Amino acid sequence: MNKFAKMHGLGNDFVILDWRDDRRRKVPEAAARRLADRRLGIGCDQILVLRACDTADLRMDILNQDGSPSGACGNGTRCVADMMMHELQQDRIEIETDGGILTAWRAADGEIAVDMGPVKTNWQDVPLASAADTLHVPLDMAGLD
Repeated sequence: MNKFAKMHGLGNDFVILDWRDDRRRKVPEAAARRLADRRLGIGCDQILVLRACDTADLRMDILNQDGSPSGACGNGTRCVADMMMHELQQDRIEIETDGGILTAWRAADGEIAVDMGPVKTNWQDVPLASAADTLHVPLDMAGLD
């Protein structure tokens, strides 16, 4: 049986699998789809897999609902950071992701802040699932011509 946590952050929800004791364990795409299914599984926006890490406090693999990897998730990172800060009794941690090492800290108001790195504004730098015309996007709004 797999133990998991479910956390919510600003409207997003996450299934968190703590696999720090086994770096080789994988989540097959079919299993990710079942976990993320809101009617037949636990239901979530993303699956966050925690792993042991030599270069940061932990590693976090981020999986989309279809099991594909994602490089970043700010709300999920804040949730994991809060959970790990409680466990490690620290107010600042580093989390390794496919997008790099993220630093998270507990702000003065008790909220969790994360340095997600520089913003990517060039569409060629943003991974898309398929090619898209990002300059000419149709926008249909009821009542507006």
